Amino acid sequence: MKRTYHASANATAEMAEKIEKELKLGYINLEDGCFEQAKLNFLLVLEWDKDCADAYWGLMLEKFQLKDEDELFTNPAAYKSAIYLPECEKALALADKSTLKQYKWMLDKIYQINEGDKY
Repeated sequence: MKRTYHASANATAEMAEKIEKELKLGYINLEDGCFEQAKLNFLLVLEWDKDCADAYWGLMLEKFQLKDEDELFTNPAAYKSAIYLPECEKALALADKSTLKQYKWMLDKIYQINEGDKY
């Protein structure tokens, strides 16, 4: 998935630039397997912007110790509970229309793979 980084609409232009840089670092740290550092990046973003959906989504990936969203599909049975994580719920609640569509597509794909399982 091609990742973009977005501050919430509540962030000032100056703050949005800092937030987006920190989000990028967080996702780079995820890709590198530096999960604790990624968590710190996302928590810092949330100190600056408590409504940042991308930071909550990153925390959800970090909780599962995933390097990126593609790993959600490598073992979908292990990640079908993602929707119930508070980080995922916050990401879905705060995401803009475009980002929400991406998040829901990924979660729906996991559900389709696990179709018939009890949740």
